[in-house]
Amino acid sequence: MTHLDETQTMLRDSVQAFHERHPAPARVRRLRDQAIPFDRSVWREMAEAGWSGVLVPESLGGHGLGAAEAMLIASELGRGLAPEPYVACGLMVVQALVPLATGSAPARALLEQVLDGRTLAALAWQEAAGALDIDDVRMRAVRSGEGWRLEGAAKCFVPLADAADGFLVYALEDGIPALFWITQPAAIRTTRTVDGLDFGEVEVEGLALAADARLASGPAVRDAVAQAIELARLASAFELVGVAERALEATVAYTSQRVQFGKPIASFQALQHRMVDMWMLCQLARASAENALLDWARPADESTRIQSVRAARARAGATALGVSKTAIQLHGGMGIADETDIGLCLKRALALSAWLGNPLWQRARFLDQLMKSGRVRQSDNSPLVVPEGVDVAELPDDEFRRVLATWIAANYPPEKRFMKKRAYYADISDWYQALSKKGWLAPAWPKTAGGMGLSATKQVIYAEEIARHGCARIPDHGLAIGKLLLMHGTPAQIDYHLPRVLSGEIMWCQGYSEPNAGSDLASLRTRAERDGDFLVVNGQKTWTTLGPGADWMFALVRTSKVDGAKQRGITFLLIDLKSPGVKVRPIVNLKGEGEFSEVFFDNVRVPVSNVVGRIDDGWSVANSFLREERIFFGTPRQCEYALAQLDRLAEATNALAAGDFRDRYAQLVLDVRDLKAAFELFMGRLRGGEELGPEVSYLKVWGTETYQRITDELVQLAGDHGGQVDDVVIGDIAADVMNQYLDSRMPAIFGGSNEIQRNILAKQILALPSGRA
Repeated sequence: MTHLDETQTMLRDSVQAFHERHPAPARVRRLRDQAIPFDRSVWREMAEAGWSGVLVPESLGGHGLGAAEAMLIASELGRGLAPEPYVACGLMVVQALVPLATGSAPARALLEQVLDGRTLAALAWQEAAGALDIDDVRMRAVRSGEGWRLEGAAKCFVPLADAADGFLVYALEDGIPALFWITQPAAIRTTRTVDGLDFGEVEVEGLALAADARLASGPAVRDAVAQAIELARLASAFELVGVAERALEATVAYTSQRVQFGKPIASFQALQHRMVDMWMLCQLARASAENALLDWARPADESTRIQSVRAARARAGATALGVSKTAIQLHGGMGIADETDIGLCLKRALALSAWLGNPLWQRARFLDQLMKSGRVRQSDNSPLVVPEGVDVAELPDDEFRRVLATWIAANYPPEKRFMKKRAYYADISDWYQALSKKGWLAPAWPKTAGGMGLSATKQVIYAEEIARHGCARIPDHGLAIGKLLLMHGTPAQIDYHLPRVLSGEIMWCQGYSEPNAGSDLASLRTRAERDGDFLVVNGQKTWTTLGPGADWMFALVRTSKVDGAKQRGITFLLIDLKSPGVKVRPIVNLKGEGEFSEVFFDNVRVPVSNVVGRIDDGWSVANSFLREERIFFGTPRQCEYALAQLDRLAEATNALAAGDFRDRYAQLVLDVRDLKAAFELFMGRLRGGEELGPEVSYLKVWGTETYQRITDELVQLAGDHGGQVDDVVIGDIAADVMNQYLDSRMPAIFGGSNEIQRNILAKQILALPSGRA
């Protein structure tokens, strides 16, 4: 869990203490050589700790906690590689019994035996490979004298069937669901799994049962067993996340101490980037699992809960497998040695991800449900207008969104929706002025400066609604410099520049990148030398967005050469581009637009009063602003728009009829869904008043690369039209293919390339060693 309360912290600590007493890797190696790979003494100790009873009400002998606590235990057991069937024979069995225990004395008695560890029970419901829905069950229970007889195929894929003391068998009695307790099946045929455990096929065909073997019958039985299966899928997702995190931790530790060519191999950038990718996948898998847990706990329709579980299991299974495979590769020769625990991670991931539906099955079922219910979870989009004078910043978030959406729909020029090029002020001046007059131009500025004074959460809502309605992005560098001046500027700078930004009198651009100082910005060479009350600037800036339409530039320039860190001796400077000696040359991008430019400075005289902050301290000024803006790099709106285009093209081409595209499409939908889940976790932290750290960089990496994957599919689906510039029109459906494809190449480079973001994550999050000698 992201934040643990006192009870959850105690539970986590108890599981970790259990691992210290009973290291799981040694136990796995011992058990895999036994005829029955199960240690009852360890299982009883887990039962005595009360872990199976976290979901059981106190009135039934449990702890009366919730799903969050159960998922926490499952995750920690996965991280420890514990071989015990906590999910299968603990949570799953308990969830099937609890709803029935109040009305069935036998069910309650069995529940008590399961909770105290006396009885190891297994739920036997599945009847064939791939028959993974409760409604696939065909076994019949028929009356036989005073008792019962079961007819139908054997129950299969029952975890640790040869160790179980009995089985909860699900069958149909004249079409009515029923649950039976069987301690002596006709036969058990077991198959070893790659992680050293086993599953069994339990034969009960023709078995004569006593009358009291039936624990319960009726619709409640189906609901209880179905819930148990879905809970097990959710808990196993958390367990798989734990396995993946264990593999990552082991890899970081091993590569940090393994020396080759005189350096730890973790200092090699190629390995660092792969470990960062492993970390990102773990973060996304945990975000997806946490999102499913939220849906499990909140009042929601059953289909929403199940769909969230499918998404979480698909992501967790694929992540555990992918991270473990990469871990073996990065361990080199030791990765294939049994004495190294990393192989146990892969084996556990293989066995656990196959149980209850592998990632391919989960994605397919997720997509099936998606096609029935619609791709986007609907929220209240009904129009809402508030009286003049109402401070929208004080509205609840959902009302703020509706008010904003209503006003945008009524005021944005419809002919300018979803413009295909980056807008200059001349292109969008009417919208810019409408926002300014409304007082909604500067969402992040305080109200005293003419802004909206929005919280970080509402700023994101603002950006989302602007994007959702297809509003062109206004030239917004002026808003950026305005906020920065409010943090570091002089009163004179604030009084002069902010009103001119709000009025549209002055347009701004950013002067950071240079020909040899793009991602390595601290290596910039544009110099500013002091001459009395002026700084004389010489040098060149490049990739200056909207430079040809800008009046002023905020720039980083080198004012002194300091030994040591390259970031020292840099100054943040405001430059009037109409000054003598400034030359702006447009750069045409891949889409044929002059969105960027080079800017040359030849003895340009800039007043010292235009320095923001202190001379030589410009790096800290620029960074203070970038830290606050990181969250906006990770908004999922860009991906959602591209995915909507893919939806339209898939409909026009009937692409979803092809199995290979269906799975790729489902994966992309899950990629965007998990980006949103991760984004919401960060937003939750903002709502709680936290300052975001460097870990937020992974949203930018995942979001921009997902955007590229979606547009790759757009080009493929366009077929013969894949190279045309205009919209692809098939039937009555038009899709913006080429503009999206070319546009998607850029975000992964700008704002600090994704490779640089990986470097940041490697150093600041994984604490991997430097490659310097």
